[in-house]
Amino acid sequence: MLHLPNLLLIAGTGRNIGKTTLATSVIRRNADKHAIIGLKVSSIYPSESAFHGAKNAPMEGDFVITEEFDRSGRKDTSKMLLAGATRVFYVRVKDDHLEEAMSAFFQLVDYKSVIVCESGSLRSEVHPGLFVMIRHMVNEKPRTKQWVEVADMVIEAGLASEKRCLACIVLTEKGWQLNEERQP
Repeated sequence: MLHLPNLLLIAGTGRNIGKTTLATSVIRRNADKHAIIGLKVSSIYPSESAFHGAKNAPMEGDFVITEEFDRSGRKDTSKMLLAGATRVFYVRVKDDHLEEAMSAFFQLVDYKSVIVCESGSLRSEVHPGLFVMIRHMVNEKPRTKQWVEVADMVIEAGLASEKRCLACIVLTEKGWQLNEERQP
């Protein structure tokens, strides 16, 4: 498993629970000191079509990597750009081709780059510097239990929890870490 200390991985147990809000807050807080790559990875699991929303459209091939240039703020990746990320990518991938998709991504971006990523499934392929899980007990994706168990920090969904969590996430010369003194 690839160890990426400069990767902050943010996942959630469902949709619309604050993953992008936390990701953009972290980017905004650190973008003046570091070049940050924004990344959103959506693994398509057929059994979870209700969780995919518009991302459930048919896809040619096993994965698609798209660089975001739109600054309208309508999409999650666009919000990452507005928050100050230098580049932002969206990876849409069939569940069994994640390793292949990430290999292609790291041909576009140096694996040592500072990255803020919104994805749960990526945790099965990489060991990030920090893995934050946002949990909402209602309408959880069935497979998210495994991610909660390996997360460095689990927070309850809600703006107050996310604001408290933000102070705990720090980028050091060793990569993304928890500020133990500031944990909620």
